[in-house]
Amino acid sequence: MDLVIGIGNRLRGDDGIGPSIVEGLPAQTGVTCRVVHQLTPELVMQLVEVDRVLFVDAAISGEAPRIEAVCPRPHSGLGHAMTPAALMDLARTICHKTPKAWLLTVPGIDFEFGERFSPVATAHLPEATHLLHAWLAGSVPVTT
Repeated sequence: MDLVIGIGNRLRGDDGIGPSIVEGLPAQTGVTCRVVHQLTPELVMQLVEVDRVLFVDAAISGEAPRIEAVCPRPHSGLGHAMTPAALMDLARTICHKTPKAWLLTVPGIDFEFGERFSPVATAHLPEATHLLHAWLAGSVPVTT
């Protein structure tokens, strides 16, 4: 079973690109999709029920969409929001189990209030969607 999590706020411009990509994914057997504003500890129980997870999120840097492996790493900041690595670490700590995990990042430049994507983010949508489908098929080149 695979889990795809789109992270972001659709009311903050390019920040909504993760949810938009995930919501555009057609229903598939063996794939569960979630859209969240931020990663929180409550997601741990869903993580430990799947074999693989792909987090999809906007990035403020980078020249192209990319997928990279996520290794569990302790949460280093204050607050409720977490990174994918911190969420994986929490799953490992609490449940002694983690799925294989990746992060698909899509560069954006406009994170101000608004529901439209910048031309930069819009230009990256086809490649990001292609990478998501390749990941689902198990044939994506992962950047390490």
